[in-house]
Amino acid sequence: MKKQNKKIMSGLAGAALLMTGCASAAPETVVNEVPQAAPEANKEEALEINGYKLENIQRNEIPYTKVANAEGSFVWDQDVISPSSDVFNIYGTAMTGACAKPSFALEEGKETIGEYYINVSGSMTHSQSVTLKDLEDKEETRVMSCACATGNVVVNAEVTGIPLSAILELTEVAEDANTITFRGSDGYGIPMPLTYALEKNAMIVYKVNGEVLPDGQTSQLWMPGTVAKYFTRDILDIEVTVEDEVPEVITAGDEYRVHVNIMNYADQAKFTAGNPIVFEGYADDYDKAITAVEFSLDNGETWTTYEVEGASVDKWVYWYFTYTPEETGIYKMMVRAINEDGNVTPLASTLVFSVEEAEGV
Repeated sequence: MKKQNKKIMSGLAGAALLMTGCASAAPETVVNEVPQAAPEANKEEALEINGYKLENIQRNEIPYTKVANAEGSFVWDQDVISPSSDVFNIYGTAMTGACAKPSFALEEGKETIGEYYINVSGSMTHSQSVTLKDLEDKEETRVMSCACATGNVVVNAEVTGIPLSAILELTEVAEDANTITFRGSDGYGIPMPLTYALEKNAMIVYKVNGEVLPDGQTSQLWMPGTVAKYFTRDILDIEVTVEDEVPEVITAGDEYRVHVNIMNYADQAKFTAGNPIVFEGYADDYDKAITAVEFSLDNGETWTTYEVEGASVDKWVYWYFTYTPEETGIYKMMVRAINEDGNVTPLASTLVFSVEEAEGV
Protein backbone atom coordinates (compact mmCIF):
# COMPACT_ATOMS: atom_id res chain seq x y z
CA MET A 1 0.00 0.00 0.00
CA LYS A 2 1.37 3.40 -0.91
CA LYS A 3 2.01 5.93 1.83
CA GLN A 4 1.66 9.64 1.26
CA ASN A 5 4.88 11.60 1.60
CA LYS A 6 4.38 13.72 4.67
CA LYS A 7 5.44 17.01 6.16
CA ILE A 8 6.42 16.83 9.80
CA MET A 9 6.78 19.61 12.31
CA SER A 10 9.13 17.37 14.25
CA GLY A 11 8.92 17.71 17.97
CA LEU A 12 6.67 17.91 20.94
CA ALA A 13 6.73 21.69 20.98
CA GLY A 14 7.39 22.49 17.35
CA ALA A 15 10.69 23.62 15.88
CA ALA A 16 12.82 26.47 14.70
CA LEU A 17 14.50 24.81 11.76
CA LEU A 18 16.82 26.51 9.32
CA MET A 19 17.66 24.65 6.13
CA THR A 20 21.23 25.18 4.99
CA GLY A 21 21.18 22.49 2.31
CA CYS A 22 19.05 22.06 -0.83
CA ALA A 23 15.50 20.76 -0.65
CA SER A 24 12.98 19.47 -3.14
CA ALA A 25 9.24 19.72 -2.64
CA ALA A 26 8.43 19.31 1.05
CA PRO A 27 6.04 16.69 2.46
CA GLU A 28 2.63 17.39 3.99
CA THR A 29 1.76 15.46 7.15
CA VAL A 30 3.27 12.89 9.45
CA VAL A 31 3.41 9.16 8.63
CA ASN A 32 4.02 8.01 12.18
CA GLU A 33 2.22 9.58 15.10
CA VAL A 34 3.86 12.65 16.59
CA PRO A 35 2.34 15.51 18.57
CA GLN A 36 1.17 18.62 16.77
CA ALA A 37 3.57 21.53 16.44
CA ALA A 38 3.16 24.71 18.41
CA PRO A 39 1.62 27.73 16.64
CA GLU A 40 3.98 29.93 14.66
CA ALA A 41 5.70 32.64 16.64
CA ASN A 42 6.07 36.25 15.61
CA LYS A 43 8.34 36.43 12.54
CA GLU A 44 10.24 39.40 13.94
CA GLU A 45 11.12 37.36 17.01
CA ALA A 46 12.35 34.57 14.74
CA LEU A 47 15.19 36.78 13.53
CA GLU A 48 17.00 35.65 16.67
CA ILE A 49 17.34 32.20 18.20
CA ASN A 50 18.70 31.98 21.72
CA GLY A 51 20.15 35.46 21.26
CA TYR A 52 21.92 34.65 17.97
CA LYS A 53 20.91 36.32 14.73
CA LEU A 54 19.80 33.97 11.98
CA GLU A 55 22.34 35.44 9.57
CA ASN A 56 25.12 34.48 11.99
CA ILE A 57 23.69 30.98 12.31
CA GLN A 58 23.69 30.66 8.53
CA ARG A 59 27.35 31.67 8.41
CA ASN A 60 28.30 29.19 11.13
CA GLU A 61 29.42 32.09 13.33
CA ILE A 62 27.90 30.69 16.51
CA PRO A 63 29.00 27.91 18.88
CA TYR A 64 26.88 24.84 18.11
CA THR A 65 26.02 22.33 20.78
CA LYS A 66 28.00 19.33 19.58
CA VAL A 67 27.11 15.70 20.28
CA ALA A 68 29.63 13.04 19.25
CA ASN A 69 28.30 9.77 17.81
CA ALA A 70 24.71 10.95 18.09
CA GLU A 71 22.35 8.02 18.53
CA GLY A 72 18.63 7.66 18.01
CA SER A 73 16.13 5.36 16.31
CA PHE A 74 16.17 4.89 12.52
CA VAL A 75 13.58 3.44 10.14
CA TRP A 76 13.21 3.63 6.36
CA ASP A 77 10.65 2.93 3.67
CA GLN A 78 10.63 3.00 -0.14
CA ASP A 79 6.88 3.30 -0.71
CA VAL A 80 6.37 6.79 0.71
CA ILE A 81 4.76 8.77 -2.12
CA SER A 82 5.30 12.40 -3.07
CA PRO A 83 2.06 14.41 -3.18
CA SER A 84 0.73 14.68 -6.74
CA SER A 85 0.93 18.46 -6.59
CA ASP A 86 4.67 18.22 -5.93
CA VAL A 87 5.21 15.74 -8.77
CA PHE A 88 3.29 17.88 -11.24
CA ASN A 89 4.92 21.07 -10.01
CA ILE A 90 8.40 19.61 -10.43
CA TYR A 91 7.55 18.32 -13.90
CA GLY A 92 6.17 21.72 -14.83
CA THR A 93 8.73 24.03 -13.24
CA ALA A 94 11.96 22.62 -11.83
CA MET A 95 12.36 20.07 -14.59
CA THR A 96 11.43 22.59 -17.24
CA GLY A 97 14.69 24.41 -16.66
CA ALA A 98 16.90 21.62 -15.38
CA CYS A 99 15.69 18.43 -17.05
CA ALA A 100 13.14 17.75 -19.75
CA LYS A 101 11.86 20.55 -21.96
CA PRO A 102 8.35 21.97 -21.40
CA SER A 103 5.45 20.56 -23.34
CA PHE A 104 2.85 22.37 -25.37
CA ALA A 105 -0.87 21.76 -25.01
CA LEU A 106 -2.18 19.19 -27.44
CA GLU A 107 -4.68 20.14 -30.10
CA GLU A 108 -8.34 19.95 -29.17
CA GLY A 109 -9.87 16.51 -29.27
CA LYS A 110 -6.71 14.75 -28.07
CA GLU A 111 -7.20 15.23 -24.35
CA THR A 112 -8.72 11.84 -23.67
CA ILE A 113 -6.54 8.80 -23.23
CA GLY A 114 -8.86 6.74 -25.44
CA GLU A 115 -8.32 9.08 -28.41
CA TYR A 116 -4.62 9.68 -27.83
CA TYR A 117 -2.50 8.08 -30.57
CA ILE A 118 1.17 7.19 -30.44
CA ASN A 119 2.91 6.47 -33.74
CA VAL A 120 5.40 3.61 -33.53
CA SER A 121 7.74 3.46 -36.53
CA GLY A 122 11.27 2.83 -37.79
CA SER A 123 13.27 -0.37 -38.01
CA MET A 124 10.45 -2.86 -37.58
CA THR A 125 8.34 -5.21 -39.64
CA HIS A 126 5.43 -2.78 -39.69
CA SER A 127 4.72 0.65 -38.29
CA GLN A 128 1.64 1.16 -36.23
CA SER A 129 -0.45 3.84 -34.56
CA VAL A 130 -1.89 2.73 -31.26
CA THR A 131 -4.05 4.30 -28.61
CA LEU A 132 -3.29 3.64 -25.01
CA LYS A 133 -6.81 2.28 -24.69
CA ASP A 134 -5.88 -0.44 -27.20
CA LEU A 135 -3.35 -1.68 -24.67
CA GLU A 136 -5.30 -1.21 -21.43
CA ASP A 137 -5.10 -4.94 -20.74
CA LYS A 138 -1.31 -4.43 -20.49
CA GLU A 139 -1.67 -1.62 -17.94
CA GLU A 140 0.66 -1.69 -14.94
CA THR A 141 0.97 0.37 -11.77
CA ARG A 142 4.36 0.77 -10.11
CA VAL A 143 6.09 2.97 -7.55
CA MET A 144 9.25 4.58 -8.90
CA SER A 145 11.41 7.65 -8.43
CA CYS A 146 12.32 10.44 -10.83
CA ALA A 147 15.56 12.32 -10.18
CA CYS A 148 17.02 15.31 -12.01
CA ALA A 149 20.58 15.03 -13.36
CA THR A 150 21.52 18.64 -12.60
CA GLY A 151 20.04 19.31 -9.18
CA ASN A 152 18.81 17.79 -5.95
CA VAL A 153 15.25 17.25 -7.15
CA VAL A 154 13.65 13.85 -6.52
CA VAL A 155 10.07 12.60 -6.35
CA ASN A 156 8.66 9.14 -5.65
CA ALA A 157 5.33 8.40 -7.32
CA GLU A 158 2.85 5.64 -8.04
CA VAL A 159 2.58 5.68 -11.84
CA THR A 160 0.10 3.90 -14.08
CA GLY A 161 0.71 3.22 -17.76
CA ILE A 162 1.79 0.80 -20.47
CA PRO A 163 5.25 -0.81 -20.53
CA LEU A 164 7.32 -0.05 -23.61
CA SER A 165 7.86 -3.78 -24.10
CA ALA A 166 4.10 -4.29 -24.57
CA ILE A 167 3.96 -1.59 -27.25
CA LEU A 168 6.95 -2.96 -29.17
CA GLU A 169 5.48 -6.47 -29.15
CA LEU A 170 2.94 -5.22 -31.70
CA THR A 171 5.58 -4.15 -34.22
CA GLU A 172 8.23 -6.90 -34.51
CA VAL A 173 11.31 -4.72 -34.08
CA ALA A 174 14.24 -5.51 -36.39
CA GLU A 175 17.01 -7.60 -34.84
CA ASP A 176 19.66 -4.96 -35.59
CA ALA A 177 17.66 -2.05 -34.13
CA ASN A 178 19.74 -0.41 -31.43
CA THR A 179 18.26 3.05 -30.76
CA ILE A 180 14.92 4.42 -29.61
CA THR A 181 13.64 8.00 -29.45
CA PHE A 182 10.46 9.17 -27.74
CA ARG A 183 9.25 12.48 -29.22
CA GLY A 184 6.85 14.82 -27.50
CA SER A 185 4.31 17.22 -28.93
CA ASP A 186 6.95 19.97 -28.87
CA GLY A 187 9.47 17.90 -30.81
CA TYR A 188 11.59 17.13 -27.74
CA GLY A 189 13.23 13.72 -27.65
CA ILE A 190 16.61 12.26 -26.74
CA PRO A 191 17.86 9.11 -28.52
CA MET A 192 18.93 6.32 -26.18
CA PRO A 193 20.02 2.70 -26.55
CA LEU A 194 17.03 0.46 -27.16
CA THR A 195 18.39 -2.13 -24.73
CA TYR A 196 18.73 0.58 -22.07
CA ALA A 197 15.05 1.58 -22.33
CA LEU A 198 13.92 -2.05 -22.12
CA GLU A 199 16.28 -2.94 -19.26
CA LYS A 200 14.99 0.07 -17.32
CA ASN A 201 11.38 -1.10 -17.83
CA ALA A 202 10.35 2.15 -19.50
CA MET A 203 6.65 3.01 -19.20
CA ILE A 204 4.33 5.35 -21.06
CA VAL A 205 2.55 6.82 -18.04
CA TYR A 206 -0.86 8.52 -18.05
CA LYS A 207 -1.68 8.60 -14.33
CA VAL A 208 0.41 9.71 -11.38
CA ASN A 209 -0.79 8.74 -7.89
CA GLY A 210 -4.09 7.77 -9.47
CA GLU A 211 -4.63 11.20 -11.05
CA VAL A 212 -4.65 12.03 -14.74
CA LEU A 213 -1.88 14.36 -15.84
CA PRO A 214 -2.50 18.13 -15.60
CA ASP A 215 -2.33 20.97 -18.12
CA GLY A 216 -3.47 18.98 -21.14
CA GLN A 217 -0.68 16.41 -20.85
CA THR A 218 -1.61 12.93 -21.94
CA SER A 219 1.50 10.88 -21.26
CA GLN A 220 4.99 10.93 -19.79
CA LEU A 221 7.93 8.59 -20.24
CA TRP A 222 9.09 7.21 -16.88
CA MET A 223 12.22 5.06 -16.44
CA PRO A 224 13.39 4.18 -12.92
CA GLY A 225 17.09 4.52 -12.19
CA THR A 226 17.65 7.10 -14.94
CA VAL A 227 17.98 10.87 -15.09
CA ALA A 228 14.82 12.92 -15.61
CA LYS A 229 16.18 14.39 -18.85
CA TYR A 230 14.83 11.28 -20.57
CA PHE A 231 11.32 11.79 -19.13
CA THR A 232 9.65 13.14 -22.29
CA ARG A 233 6.10 14.50 -22.02
CA ASP A 234 3.10 14.29 -24.36
CA ILE A 235 4.63 11.50 -26.44
CA LEU A 236 3.42 11.45 -30.03
CA ASP A 237 6.04 9.25 -31.68
CA ILE A 238 8.23 6.32 -30.73
CA GLU A 239 10.94 5.76 -33.33
CA VAL A 240 13.19 2.70 -33.37
CA THR A 241 16.28 2.97 -35.59
CA VAL A 242 19.57 1.33 -36.52
CA GLU A 243 22.48 3.70 -35.84
CA ASP A 244 26.17 3.31 -36.68
CA GLU A 245 26.93 4.43 -33.14
CA VAL A 246 24.61 3.68 -30.26
CA PRO A 247 23.88 6.88 -28.26
CA GLU A 248 25.73 7.26 -24.99
CA VAL A 249 23.63 6.97 -21.86
CA ILE A 250 23.16 10.28 -20.06
CA THR A 251 24.13 10.08 -16.42
CA ALA A 252 24.27 12.53 -13.52
CA GLY A 253 27.46 14.37 -12.64
CA ASP A 254 29.40 13.13 -9.62
CA GLU A 255 28.40 16.23 -7.65
CA TYR A 256 24.75 15.14 -7.88
CA ARG A 257 25.23 11.47 -7.04
CA VAL A 258 24.25 9.86 -3.73
CA HIS A 259 22.06 12.84 -2.95
CA VAL A 260 20.27 13.13 0.36
CA ASN A 261 17.81 15.68 1.65
CA ILE A 262 16.22 16.61 4.97
CA MET A 263 12.53 17.30 4.40
CA ASN A 264 11.66 18.80 7.79
CA TYR A 265 10.54 22.36 8.07
CA ALA A 266 8.75 24.32 10.77
CA ASP A 267 8.90 28.09 10.93
CA GLN A 268 9.37 30.23 14.03
CA ALA A 269 8.85 27.56 16.69
CA LYS A 270 11.22 25.80 19.07
CA PHE A 271 12.09 22.39 20.53
CA THR A 272 12.43 21.64 24.22
CA ALA A 273 15.16 19.60 25.89
CA GLY A 274 14.26 16.01 26.74
CA ASN A 275 11.62 15.71 24.03
CA PRO A 276 12.16 13.59 20.88
CA ILE A 277 12.56 15.16 17.46
CA VAL A 278 11.68 13.15 14.36
CA PHE A 279 13.79 14.12 11.37
CA GLU A 280 12.85 12.78 7.96
CA GLY A 281 14.10 12.91 4.40
CA TYR A 282 15.18 10.86 1.40
CA ALA A 283 18.29 9.40 -0.20
CA ASP A 284 18.61 8.42 -3.86
CA ASP A 285 21.30 7.66 -6.43
CA TYR A 286 19.65 6.89 -9.78
CA ASP A 287 20.92 3.41 -10.79
CA LYS A 288 22.85 2.72 -7.58
CA ALA A 289 21.20 1.32 -4.45
CA ILE A 290 21.47 3.23 -1.17
CA THR A 291 23.11 1.04 1.47
CA ALA A 292 23.36 3.38 4.48
CA VAL A 293 22.34 6.79 5.84
CA GLU A 294 24.62 8.64 8.28
CA PHE A 295 23.93 11.40 10.81
CA SER A 296 26.22 13.87 12.57
CA LEU A 297 25.60 16.42 15.32
CA ASP A 298 29.22 17.57 15.70
CA ASN A 299 29.75 19.22 12.30
CA GLY A 300 30.89 16.01 10.64
CA GLU A 301 33.60 15.07 13.14
CA THR A 302 31.78 11.80 13.89
CA TRP A 303 29.03 10.01 11.97
CA THR A 304 26.47 7.48 13.16
CA THR A 305 25.75 4.93 10.42
CA TYR A 306 22.44 3.16 9.90
CA GLU A 307 22.45 0.44 7.27
CA VAL A 308 19.77 0.15 4.60
CA GLU A 309 19.62 -3.47 3.50
CA GLY A 310 17.88 -4.62 0.34
CA ALA A 311 16.85 -1.22 -1.04
CA SER A 312 15.93 -1.25 -4.74
CA VAL A 313 17.29 1.32 -7.20
CA ASP A 314 13.96 2.26 -8.78
CA LYS A 315 12.63 4.02 -5.64
CA TRP A 316 14.03 6.49 -3.17
CA VAL A 317 14.90 5.54 0.40
CA TYR A 318 12.68 7.62 2.68
CA TRP A 319 14.13 7.68 6.20
CA TYR A 320 13.09 8.77 9.71
CA PHE A 321 15.61 9.50 12.46
CA THR A 322 14.37 10.20 15.99
CA TYR A 323 16.75 12.05 18.29
CA THR A 324 16.19 13.41 21.82
CA PRO A 325 18.35 16.44 22.73
CA GLU A 326 19.25 16.51 26.40
CA GLU A 327 20.77 20.00 26.50
CA THR A 328 19.59 23.42 25.38
CA GLY A 329 21.42 25.27 22.62
CA ILE A 330 21.77 25.62 18.85
CA TYR A 331 22.28 22.32 17.02
CA LYS A 332 23.21 21.46 13.45
CA MET A 333 22.04 18.14 12.04
CA MET A 334 24.04 16.82 9.07
CA VAL A 335 22.90 13.87 6.94
CA ARG A 336 24.64 11.98 4.15
CA ALA A 337 24.13 8.67 2.34
CA ILE A 338 26.31 5.84 1.00
CA ASN A 339 25.63 3.87 -2.19
CA GLU A 340 26.40 0.26 -3.13
CA ASP A 341 29.82 1.27 -4.50
CA GLY A 342 30.78 2.86 -1.19
CA ASN A 343 30.49 6.40 -2.54
CA VAL A 344 29.35 9.07 -0.08
CA THR A 345 27.18 12.16 -0.59
CA PRO A 346 29.52 14.97 -1.79
CA LEU A 347 27.66 17.65 0.17
CA ALA A 348 25.73 16.66 3.28
CA SER A 349 22.26 18.07 3.83
CA THR A 350 22.14 20.21 6.97
CA LEU A 351 19.49 21.63 9.24
CA VAL A 352 19.93 24.05 12.17
CA PHE A 353 17.51 23.93 15.09
CA SER A 354 17.12 25.45 18.54
CA VAL A 355 16.46 23.58 21.78
CA GLU A 356 15.24 25.41 24.89
CA GLU A 357 14.24 24.44 28.41
CA ALA A 358 10.73 23.13 28.84
CA GLU A 359 8.30 25.47 30.54
CA GLY A 360 8.40 25.25 34.31
CA VAL A 361 11.93 23.84 34.39
